[in-house]
Amino acid sequence: MSGNAVLVINGGSSSVKFAVFRENAAQPDCYGQASGLGTAQASLTYTLNDNEHSDTLPSANHHCALEKILAGLDQAGVLQSIQAVGHRVVHGGHQATQAVVLSPDTRQRIEDNIEFAPLHNPANLAGIEACEKQSPALPQVAVFDTAFHSTLPAIAHTYAVPVSWRQQLGVRRFGFHGINHHYIAETAGRILRAENLPSRIVSAHLGNGCSVCAIKDGKSVDTSMGFTPLEGLVMGSRCGDLDPGLAEYLCAKLDVNIETLTRQLNRDSGLLGVSGSSSDMRKVLQASAEGQTDATLAVELFCYRLAKYIASYLVPLGSIEMIVFSAGIGEHSAHIRQRTVQWLSALGFALDDTANHASPAKQQSIRNISAAHSRPVYVIPANEEWMIAQLTFQQLLSL
Repeated sequence: MSGNAVLVINGGSSSVKFAVFRENAAQPDCYGQASGLGTAQASLTYTLNDNEHSDTLPSANHHCALEKILAGLDQAGVLQSIQAVGHRVVHGGHQATQAVVLSPDTRQRIEDNIEFAPLHNPANLAGIEACEKQSPALPQVAVFDTAFHSTLPAIAHTYAVPVSWRQQLGVRRFGFHGINHHYIAETAGRILRAENLPSRIVSAHLGNGCSVCAIKDGKSVDTSMGFTPLEGLVMGSRCGDLDPGLAEYLCAKLDVNIETLTRQLNRDSGLLGVSGSSSDMRKVLQASAEGQTDATLAVELFCYRLAKYIASYLVPLGSIEMIVFSAGIGEHSAHIRQRTVQWLSALGFALDDTANHASPAKQQSIRNISAAHSRPVYVIPANEEWMIAQLTFQQLLSL
């Protein structure tokens, strides 16, 4: 591999994605994922020089998986071309407004914010430590998932709670999925500018975790996730918006403490809780097609709440010029897109049925699925690794 390149490490709670991008390249030279970490089924799959490879990593943790990934890249001669490593870091706290070159202070900030993202920040630190051990002199860049939402105005990020909670405990809306919302802001913004339309976008990141973001002139002005990723939309196993008063009632009735209840709201709720069968939208849709009424309710609730959030962003945006669907459900479920947009017909949105249901062979990576008379509705595949790479290249200019 020739030319300047960066390695991207995207650590999740039970996975590690990685990719190597050359400067100004749209596609990575190699990429892969270690998944199922911490289980007997842990595995590593990757593509290098257009060849696919796989390996088993039984019971491997993040550190073991990262050592395997870096050793493989080194053996393949890839690491020699790497200028820097860009890391996705989920929570950067109040101070995270942009990507930064890692320093002792930045690393301490990531550790300090573990209490806000206990499943993710430790995984992100594992990536940093593994790269530091492999190549101590290589610059590392932290790209914070919360940074894109640092532009939220006070009326969007403030909770109506005592001022001492906000000032002393840091209680506020942080928002998440910021790296992908940032990518959509740039990608969809270019499309709107080419059409001489205002850059007012609602981005819907719909995976196992789901969030929507109101984007005005390239900046986040409101978003559905809050202090934690539990707030907002119905998700795979997370409840989304919930009456806070319900917590005390449930703790008493179920005879559980708040930690147990919070775990259940994160892991046993959402699509899984309503359908009673699965957190996977594909399986819930199949159950609905087979006549399971709870599964049908789960699908309808998912789309209804999503449409309500999208419509509410008329307030901060003034108008909604484009809706973008992204991530696993957003990219692959024509039914979810169709049902959601049906709720939004009064705002001037409608889908072209053929474009929305196009078979994968006919799908473009970025595609317009709106009807001729509609305001634009797009599918833009999530591209967090590419976005992290671009922000890492930008930080290299400051060295």
